[in-house]
Amino acid sequence: METAGESEFESTMRVPIDRVRTPHAQDRLAVLVVLRGAQVGRRYLLNERSLVIGRRGDRADLVVMDALVSSAHCRIERTPRSDGWAIVDLASTNGTLVGGQRVTSSPLRDGDRIEIGDTVLKFCFHDALEDYFHRQVDHLMNIDDLTGLPVQRVFRQRFDEALQERRGTGAPLVVFMMDLDGLKRINDQHGHQLGAHSIATVGRRLGSLIHGERGVVSRFGGDEFSAFVPALDRDGALTLGERLRAAVADEPIALGATVVNPTISIGFACAPRDGQLAEQLTRHADEALYRAKAAGRNRVCE
Repeated sequence: METAGESEFESTMRVPIDRVRTPHAQDRLAVLVVLRGAQVGRRYLLNERSLVIGRRGDRADLVVMDALVSSAHCRIERTPRSDGWAIVDLASTNGTLVGGQRVTSSPLRDGDRIEIGDTVLKFCFHDALEDYFHRQVDHLMNIDDLTGLPVQRVFRQRFDEALQERRGTGAPLVVFMMDLDGLKRINDQHGHQLGAHSIATVGRRLGSLIHGERGVVSRFGGDEFSAFVPALDRDGALTLGERLRAAVADEPIALGATVVNPTISIGFACAPRDGQLAEQLTRHADEALYRAKAAGRNRVCE
């Protein structure tokens, strides 16, 4: 189960329907669902005693990408009742509304809508069967079936959140753009099934390393991947880039009796050196990727 504020798609698991127990009252899970805003569709389980919602990662547990939301806007907390929850406004600039009414402190009921800035959240309870259903929907919406990685829409949301958080701290951040070498040859010689298997295998290898560094990686399209890693500097980026390259090049990929050995070309850019905005960093990482491919592929360039 996630910690407070962790989104559902990051821990989605396919659970057979016959393993979902008949729900009991004590199984009710307190949940926030984003109905309107930059993270629309995201679902957060409320597992801790309190959760601060705001715009800055150094002030809030749940970061909301909304210019009208204060750095630390409001707090959702348990009440003395074991299953009760309440919301407290933290002297926000634009206020906190529950059911259309501005509040300083208010108990929350199942189905209440919370408005902060232009963002609307729904507070509700899910039982075991509803939780199963939403996990499956989250998976379909947010996970790439081929690689098991977050889809690009989710990646861009997380990238924007990470950039917003680093602006409050000045910490470095690295963006990688990666392209599998030789996929056309694999498709032409061995068929698209092995090509797809190669993409899926490479995606899992990249995901294991990037997620281990608390970063996010996604399939950008076809055989291209994009990733970012917060709090990583240039030297760390070079080291991780080489680990990513070696994870692909040093271990062949087999499907049945057929074995192939693709490689990967990698370009990276660093914030703040190469820019502060997602578009700037992605462009610089793309240019570095082109240099890696032009220099002979199977290498890391900045």
